Amino acid sequence: MPHDPAVRYETLAVALGISVLTLRRNLAAGKLPAADLSIPAVPAYIRAWRLSTLRKWNPAVAQRCAALLDALDAEKAA
Repeated sequence: MPHDPAVRYETLAVALGISVLTLRRNLAAGKLPAADLSIPAVPAYIRAWRLSTLRKWNPAVAQRCAALLDALDAEKAA
């Protein structure tokens, strides 16, 4: 099964070069695909996108998200 990581709001906002608030506004306006993952967390679930969902919507943005996720993984491993 191929790796299809979750992309959280913060990561997508950085990839788009906008704030999380602007991302939420764009999402409400239908300019982004709906988040398709719910990650259990306290006190509430974290909404996120599968990287494959973002690739279908905008491959360039998905590539930036993948690079950010790779950098975060490399930092954790260091």
